[in-house]
Amino acid sequence: MEEPTTPTGHQAPRADAGPGTAVHHAHDAERTRARLANFWGSPRHGTSYGLELLRAMVSSVTAQDLTHDQTVYCRGLCESNAAAYRTSDVWVAPHTMGQRIAAHPFLSGRGITAGNLEDLAPARDGFVYFPTPLHLFDCQPLYGLAWHMAGTGDDLTTDVETITATRHLLPLLAAHTKLPGTPYCPNGMATLHRNVLNGYSNPDTFGAPGPATILALLLTFWDLRLPAPAPDETDIPQTADEYIVTVLQHIVPGSKKTGRSGKNKRGSRAPAKRPIRIIREPAHMPGPSDPAGSTAAVPARRWKDDTLRWEVRAKSQNRCPNPHQHRAIIEAGGTCPPVKVPVRAHRNGPKGRDTDPRRTVRIVPDRRDRDA
Repeated sequence: MEEPTTPTGHQAPRADAGPGTAVHHAHDAERTRARLANFWGSPRHGTSYGLELLRAMVSSVTAQDLTHDQTVYCRGLCESNAAAYRTSDVWVAPHTMGQRIAAHPFLSGRGITAGNLEDLAPARDGFVYFPTPLHLFDCQPLYGLAWHMAGTGDDLTTDVETITATRHLLPLLAAHTKLPGTPYCPNGMATLHRNVLNGYSNPDTFGAPGPATILALLLTFWDLRLPAPAPDETDIPQTADEYIVTVLQHIVPGSKKTGRSGKNKRGSRAPAKRPIRIIREPAHMPGPSDPAGSTAAVPARRWKDDTLRWEVRAKSQNRCPNPHQHRAIIEAGGTCPPVKVPVRAHRNGPKGRDTDPRRTVRIVPDRRDRDA
């Protein structure tokens, strides 16, 4: 499924790319992947945001600053994470994935046998984006989960990251750590090497689950990525569990551009594209109108099921002073001069949904601001 482009190489507008659609989520997932790669790899005054955050994570656990050897290790970890994000396979989870993950037996507290992760993993480097965030225990809502593998066999090292909204971390870390101005930011990390599991970040400070739970989240997603057949439909071939949407590769402002110099017009190349894997909603999941245990197909989702929240920024708005009698006053020949009413910043839309960063309602500014 190729993205149409204009003769200049820019993406052409699409009718199915609005908020809540698969194409919209694919663009959000690609944008998040690129920003996280830039977060771990791009230096800021010689130090990347990722290294600063990793230093704060380790300090929150050990109550001590990094030693020289630990700094060298964390710097290499940031570079490997950035390289993995640049080549990661990207998935977009369905809206029901969060509920299914939270109810999975792997997260019930029982022991888990990881087995050979190289055989279980759908890709050595991967990132899954949750359009509907995953709410687990008392942790911050999770908008993504990423894993990176290095080495093989007995020397295999697997790093797992949990991603949350940056706005959730700002009140906790603004005074100690410089966070990037991106919508999403890592808040927890676990590393598994030779059956030894290490965790970074204090759950009370960063709102991330513990290392064992992070590993269980990863294994749960790998287990649920393929929809299981219904009990009475084991002999019926299942449809494809995912399909691919191809989007333009997102370029983070300020990052190095690839390709030849702009002076050589003949050296211009077509913009890079990335395949984003969209996981289908399981066909055996009962819909809201189906009786419990029904194996009927899920009805088509309504537009409001995919509606995201949007921000309404303060300041004031012109409103009628007599809203209930307005029509009667106008029909009687009167007038209702509008009055300026202060409006607080708030969010509209269904509660519990993600906020669409590209949709913002700005209230009419104060007259003093307009005259300034």
